[in-house]
Amino acid sequence: MTLKASDHIDAALFPREDSIDQGRMVRLFPHANASGRRPEPARKSYWLAVACAEHVRHGRARGFMQVCHGKPGPLRRVKPGDGIVYYSPSLTMGDKDGFQSFTAIGYVRDGEPYPVQMDCAKAYRRDVDWLDAPEQPLRPLLGWLEFTQDKNWGYRLRSGLVAFGESDFEFLQEIMTSELEVVKQRRLQA
Repeated sequence: MTLKASDHIDAALFPREDSIDQGRMVRLFPHANASGRRPEPARKSYWLAVACAEHVRHGRARGFMQVCHGKPGPLRRVKPGDGIVYYSPSLTMGDKDGFQSFTAIGYVRDGEPYPVQMDCAKAYRRDVDWLDAPEQPLRPLLGWLEFTQDKNWGYRLRSGLVAFGESDFEFLQEIMTSELEVVKQRRLQA
């Protein structure tokens, strides 16, 4: 089958079966803009979730995360392999006790958000592999974290789940799994 330059329609590029001579080999060439490279793997994202320490401890003990009072929408943005850090402004919900600590750090497991029935309503959760890390107060880290450089950094956290920088996540992971002063000295020397 021979195609003319004037036959510039999709039907000419992909002829019907009944019009192809079955004894001939037909080769279809990739589109001129098609790339021979493989698609890049999905990039890992990092998230800062906000909840009181009591709720984070409950989820950490059972291997899950829940944000924004159990709404599914925010959890759909989180993908398997993403890093999660929980910040707890208080020990219990609604208190103004000034707890202000990072209470959990881990990586999201494969799977989608799933519903669970709670006392008052249905909530959505995602499974997480939590690292064995102690809670870390925020105050000693204020000058070390990029997201706290803006004087109104706390305002961003009101949404309950915000994108978080990779460097801040790696720093917190290092801090929460090592000694704070050792990490600071190592970072200053680098």
